[in-house]
Amino acid sequence: MSPTEGDVMKSAEATLDLFSRPAGGYAPDQPLAELGFAEQFLVWSLRVQWRVAEDGAERSVLLQRAFDALELPGGAAMVADLASALTRTVQRPLSIPCPRWRVLTSDEVRVLCFVAALQRHGASPSAALDPAWAAAPCGASPIWGPAQRLALALSAAGLVLGTACHSSVPFPEAMPRLLH
Repeated sequence: MSPTEGDVMKSAEATLDLFSRPAGGYAPDQPLAELGFAEQFLVWSLRVQWRVAEDGAERSVLLQRAFDALELPGGAAMVADLASALTRTVQRPLSIPCPRWRVLTSDEVRVLCFVAALQRHGASPSAALDPAWAAAPCGASPIWGPAQRLALALSAAGLVLGTACHSSVPFPEAMPRLLH
């Protein structure tokens, strides 16, 4: 069966969309399924932490188990620290949706770009930090320390953003495997 004109147009639009993305490879409204596991896991963990914090709890048992499965027991605390720093620094409501949301928000793109820059040798993390998030009297953002600790820990666990090939299993199906 030959492709229809509509199929060819959709394919061409998808290709153009890939080339129009920022250098970090992340864009608002980008489907999570297009990301590697490291990115999906970071976005998921931030979303889970965000919901837990809204409910008045400090940490999530589910999140802790996920980091334990990755042999990164301090990871849940690092995500909590990053979420707390974001809350203290950003003077507007952040767009961090529920964990089941299927696309990236602009704030999640900012976090991914910054953490990815922190992981890359020779990258310029300060250029990747959103200028609005860097608003501190001495010029150092409170986000820097927690993001750097998390970036290093993720790297040590083999979760490097921007380098992983897309997994053959979409994120929602992959997470239960991680937690068992």
